[in-house]
Formats: sequence, structure tokens, C-alpha cells
Amino acid sequence: MTIALKYTTFKITLLTLVVSVIVGCSTTKPHEQEAQLKADKAGLTVVEKTRFDGTFIAPGAKFSRYKKLFVEQLDMTDVSIRQPSARKIADEKPWVLSDADRRFYQEKYTEALMNNLLGDTVYTTAIQAGADVLTVSAKVVEIAPLASKDDLKGRPTNVKVYSEGMGTMTLELTLYDSISGKPLAIITDQRDLGRIWEENNRTSNNVQVRLAFDQWLGNLRRELDKASGR
Repeated sequence: MTIALKYTTFKITLLTLVVSVIVGCSTTKPHEQEAQLKADKAGLTVVEKTRFDGTFIAPGAKFSRYKKLFVEQLDMTDVSIRQPSARKIADEKPWVLSDADRRFYQEKYTEALMNNLLGDTVYTTAIQAGADVLTVSAKVVEIAPLASKDDLKGRPTNVKVYSEGMGTMTLELTLYDSISGKPLAIITDQRDLGRIWEENNRTSNNVQVRLAFDQWLGNLRRELDKASGR
């Protein structure tokens, strides 16, 4: 009887462990998994307490040595568009990025970077590699709108759509040593583009995109300050 009870207890414990592992894996979002793979390949380690979904840093990285930033243009190639789950408007077309959209996102990213990282005397811009130059690279990984796009191709002009926020956007940031080209940090994060019910139109969407970039770059500055001992 004692043996049977111990065996049953062992099975229950093992089952609980397996369920915990499965749940843990299922709650990790795809962009976090992708960043983890890149970080493992580059030899980066995870940062437990961070303002982002995932932050990975090179062991022994000395961010305090970097005084200048070489900023690459926001990468808007190969952006995954997760289409709204349900289409409720007649003649509704898929949500696609235009060249004008890409330029807008790049402009708002650059503005947020200038305001949050280059708005004081801690960092200055660099036009070439150097021992004290940190390269900042960013890529929009995914945009997941909640409704059809507010343009002539996306929905009829006489239709108004309301949603709880505009959807989500996912960004990946990579920091490199400008001389060696080795990654010092990989950061990934997904943000809600608003959380209140409002009209889902181009104006509201543009505001939320600007706010998202500002939050991301503000958090990056705070993480850099912490890693640099400031």
C-alpha cells in the first residue's frame, strides 16, 4: 500500500512538472522565442528584470564606454501583418503597408530616438565606427491591426469603425559594438496601440504609433542608463 501510494505521488508530481513546462512554453510569445534563439547564437544572456518582453545582454558588456550612437534607419522590410481576425465590412481589403506608411514609421522612430537618446549631452551622434560608438539597429517585426485600414483600398469612405485600441506592434532592437560588429544586446517587445474604445482611423493609429516608439525609446534610454551605472 505504501509503495503504491509513493508511486502514485511520483506520477502526480511528474505530471504537474510536465504541465508546468507546457504552460511555460505556450505563454512565451513568438517574438520572444525568436529573440531568444538569436541571443543564444550570439552568446547573450537573459536579463530578468527589464521594461521589455525580452532583453538579452552580452556577459561583461561595458555600456558606460559608449558616448556616441550610430543610428541605422528603422528596418521596415518583411514586416509581418497579422490581419484582423474577423472582417465585418463588405469589400474590406487586406491591411497592407504602403511606402508612405513605411516612411511615416521611420520618421516617428527617428523622432523618438532623437528625443529620448540624443536630447541631452550623454550621447552624441556618430557618422562612422569608433571605440566609443554604439550602433543602434531596430526592426518592426509585426503589426497586428484590429480593423480594416483607413484608406481608399481598405474600407469604404462612408464607414466608421470603432475598436478597443488600434491593435499591437512588435519591435526588435539590437545594439552592436561599432568596431567589432558583435551584438551587445537584443531587445524585443510588443506593445498595445491604445487600450480604450475610440474611432479606428488613420489619425488615431498614427498617434498610437508615435506613442509606442516614444515609449520604446524612452525605456531603451532607461535600460542603457541602468546598464551604464548612471
